[in-house]
Amino acid sequence: MRIVLNQERKEHVIIKSVPNEPCTNSLRASKDKFEKHMDDMLDVGCLVLDTITLELQKQQEYVVSYEMIQNLKEIYARQ
Repeated sequence: MRIVLNQERKEHVIIKSVPNEPCTNSLRASKDKFEKHMDDMLDVGCLVLDTITLELQKQQEYVVSYEMIQNLKEIYARQ
């Protein structure tokens, strides 16, 4: 999966936690960067959910990508 995320330039979503939303008076570049992160997060979340079992999908369905990966690491680290 990392290969695909790296190629799509979306690996940052599973490495960095969700950034704080910029203030309304922030620069447009800051807002654009935040929106891109959120869009990428949605794409990656769908990809991750598509690659895991139905049981895990139900547990992770409403979790953002970064936290989803952290949760899955914990689950598989125990095994």
